[in-house]
Amino acid sequence: MGEPVRILHVDDEARFAGLTATHLERADERYVVETAASADEGLSALEEETFDCVVSDYDMPGRNGIEFLQTVRETHPDLPFVLFTGKGSEQVAGEAISAGVTDYLQKETGTEQFELLHNRIENAVTQYRAESELEQHRSVLETLIENLPAGILVEDESREILAANASLTEMFGGNRSPEEFVGADCERLADELKGVFRRSEEFVTTIDEHLEAREPVRGEEFALTDGRIIERDYVPYELPKGKANLWMYTDVTDARETEQLLTGLFEQSLDGIGVRDIITDEAGTPVDYVYRRVNDRFGQLTGLDADEVVGQRATDAIDGIEETGFIETFGEVALGGEPMRFEQYSEPLDRHYEIAVFSPKPGRFITLFSDITERKEREAELEQFKFFVEHTPDLILVLGEDLTVQYQSPISPAVDYEPQVVTKNDPIQHVHPDDQEKAIKGFQQAIASPDEVVTTEFRAEDADGTWRWFETRTENLLGTEPIDGVLVTIREATDRKEKEQQLRRQNQRLDEFASVVSHDLRNPLSVANARLDLLEAESESHHTEEIRWALDRMDSLIDDVLTLARQGEAVGETDRVVLDDIVTQCWTVVANSEATLASEISMAIRADRSRLAQLLENLFRNSVEHGTTNSRSQTDDAVEHGSTGPDSQVRQDSVEHGSTNSRPQGDTKPLQVTVGELPDRDGFYVEDTGYGLSEADQDRIFEPGYSSTEDGTGFGLAIVEQIVSAHGWEMSVTESTAGGLRFEISGVERVD
Repeated sequence: MGEPVRILHVDDEARFAGLTATHLERADERYVVETAASADEGLSALEEETFDCVVSDYDMPGRNGIEFLQTVRETHPDLPFVLFTGKGSEQVAGEAISAGVTDYLQKETGTEQFELLHNRIENAVTQYRAESELEQHRSVLETLIENLPAGILVEDESREILAANASLTEMFGGNRSPEEFVGADCERLADELKGVFRRSEEFVTTIDEHLEAREPVRGEEFALTDGRIIERDYVPYELPKGKANLWMYTDVTDARETEQLLTGLFEQSLDGIGVRDIITDEAGTPVDYVYRRVNDRFGQLTGLDADEVVGQRATDAIDGIEETGFIETFGEVALGGEPMRFEQYSEPLDRHYEIAVFSPKPGRFITLFSDITERKEREAELEQFKFFVEHTPDLILVLGEDLTVQYQSPISPAVDYEPQVVTKNDPIQHVHPDDQEKAIKGFQQAIASPDEVVTTEFRAEDADGTWRWFETRTENLLGTEPIDGVLVTIREATDRKEKEQQLRRQNQRLDEFASVVSHDLRNPLSVANARLDLLEAESESHHTEEIRWALDRMDSLIDDVLTLARQGEAVGETDRVVLDDIVTQCWTVVANSEATLASEISMAIRADRSRLAQLLENLFRNSVEHGTTNSRSQTDDAVEHGSTGPDSQVRQDSVEHGSTNSRPQGDTKPLQVTVGELPDRDGFYVEDTGYGLSEADQDRIFEPGYSSTEDGTGFGLAIVEQIVSAHGWEMSVTESTAGGLRFEISGVERVD
């Protein structure tokens, strides 16, 4: 069954109208007939419903059929209208034709008249619908052509212009309307318009070539003399009555400028740019992506070859990319369409990236990314610095030139007091009145000397009002970004100051003690030595030798005690010292015919030359005195272990760090002392081939006054240890490879 055909039958004879409806609906099941008894009823029906054809009698009350037709034509000029009347005449027929009737049929007797009416209705409706559809298509086409942004021109085989739109006339025609183009000769028009093209002859000749070839052509570009760029498309096609040609002209000036801009941005961008297509499995899950286009910066930021990567899968170009989560993230954007911006670390490339990704069409995504590795490292450093600032025991202030505090660091949990909060205030008000002048002078000195870091100590009160000692380091950074102020680092120094005061008191007592030792002990000792000289001149006694030994030993003890008391752990000015030179010099002081020196060191260190010489002489003397059986002469009264007495043979066989039985009588084993550089850290060693420590002496060898022999003072190695400590070095003692002693001194400052 086809589309219904709705018919309005107007006739004042109801029975005939019903009979007509019955015959028509039986003749064609598509027909639906509605009846009306007068022209007015028929007009009302037409206002309310849509019909495909009107069938009307002529002779009716009120308006007759012609008058009804004339009224219908006012609102329905093309609707099929069949005048089906029993009163026929040439006059009625002429009036009907003049009024725009579609067909005229006279009523007859018999059913043949209904068949004839059916045929007339069918023909009228078919033609009406065809014309309506054609008109609709024509209207759609005209609307489409007129509203296209491109200029459209259609010509037939004779090159007569069939259609043109306003876009075309605006593009080329100046003030001419599309109607002026229609019917014109296209060849002549092309010749008229060629002057607006930079390559005018090419514009014309290519038209002829395309008409001869009759093959579609897309995207021809022509530059106009006014700077615009026009793109031309040609499409040949067939009309019912012959060939036709469609020409479409598009102004692509803005598009080309945008394209050039985007190309420039793509190639010159500081960001890496990649155009990629997502790859999914059968279930639609992203499993990979392929590179379609990348810029040069892409290669610089990834380390990949920008030329080689195009066409490759990501899993082939970057090992381990499937473990990073990039494929899943990019797939979400490519398939979902929602843009995304994020930061992520790429373990395969060992870089941090900031990435913006969007999808221009389903399955494709474009990434813009920058390498933020250095920024991330700086952020980590800043986090560490922030942690250090928040947890350091130091307080940091930034002051203006007027002493106003511009910044105060957070209070650290590492301090055991609560500092004053002085931001936006003058901190001098919290300094002890006796120290304010000193604190201000330190600040002024820093202002006057921008290249100098000024250290100042003063007392200030904490938040509880307790006076504490502080040490400040002040540096002028005015005009230096990002500080632009005076940087002050403050460290609480109360404990140190108290220890310093205690140490000064101890040093004062030691100095008093040294004076007593130097004056009150040496005077009686000098008297005893003088009296012993007189006694030896007046008489001979085996007791005088023992007395002389005891007096010499007392003199050695006094020397060592004075050294410890007066020099202590202090060192003088340090300088560059070549160890090989000073080792040779010190060896000449304590050299012995039964001992040799092997110097295997050439390094230079920073040290107090005098104290270093004292250190080496004591170590050499310790090795020489206790490493050979006959190493001590009768006159050697300056060594650490005292001069020889009646029992010197036994005492000379003993060492400060060993027992009296460490060497058998008569053992003349040659002694070698070696000085060398430590292989694993900055430092040097002194070792000998004598006899090593007993286990009992290992823990006490550096104790002042301790000696395992009766003639040792026990101060020599204590002095060595103090010199090492005063320089900030470290010392350890162990057994040498030959079984003797090895002293290792480390932590020295090596200099060129």
